[in-house]
Amino acid sequence: MRRVARDFELGSRQGLVWTEPKRFPWIVVLLPALVGLPLLRLGISAAVEGQRSHGAWYYGLPLLILGAGMVSTAGYFLFLALTRRQAQVWVGHYQHGIVREVAGHAPEAYSWGEIDSIRRRSTKVTNGITSATTHELWVRPREGAEITVTDAYKGAARFADELDKAFTRVRLPQDSDRLKAGERVDFLGAHLDPAGVGYLDHQLSWREVDRVTVQRGWLEIHRHGDGKPWARLPVEMVKNLSVFLALAARARQETAGEQPQSDDPA
Repeated sequence: MRRVARDFELGSRQGLVWTEPKRFPWIVVLLPALVGLPLLRLGISAAVEGQRSHGAWYYGLPLLILGAGMVSTAGYFLFLALTRRQAQVWVGHYQHGIVREVAGHAPEAYSWGEIDSIRRRSTKVTNGITSATTHELWVRPREGAEITVTDAYKGAARFADELDKAFTRVRLPQDSDRLKAGERVDFLGAHLDPAGVGYLDHQLSWREVDRVTVQRGWLEIHRHGDGKPWARLPVEMVKNLSVFLALAARARQETAGEQPQSDDPA
């Protein structure tokens, strides 16, 4: 990864996460095989002996069925072990981009300018006694496969926070300039333009927008005077969410005649 990052001039590494593939429980293959093969052999012997002595091979049928079943079970788990083995993956965050390396394959490097979008989701899961928060990050290059970082990667939450901040610092000025030029900026499930904010075919002017917030995994757009959100979208349906929130806050401030904030979200 270091060599590829240097070749692509991505700068120094800021963060690194990797998976630890679980070892396959080979006992589920070995135990049925060690028991099933002798049973299958005994069943064949009993069938041969029964046919020779009594003209009835089916005396060995129970052993044949049991042995064949256990051998088949061992074969099934062996198939799973060979076809569903997960390769180890490393994802590195650098000053000017990101690198992913899958064990046995050449690393893939993308500068910030080659990345179309990032999306995030944090979900709180509880069983009534304890609770935990799961984290997911999706990085979509303009060309190439999407990069996914979940809690299978140690330190995924902090990694996602830092990568989000770095990408936003680069993307926010670009999208801000597009808005100032009169363009519409799409964020997958929502969009912004100089006139207001919207989703699908719905539009709300900036003078009508009361606030734009994120609550428990949902993006909420509130209109002045309404008790319920005018629009409510799951955060994973809004790409570049930090950029969206910063631009929406600035547009509201400018509409209200307040001093806009700097392009640097930090």
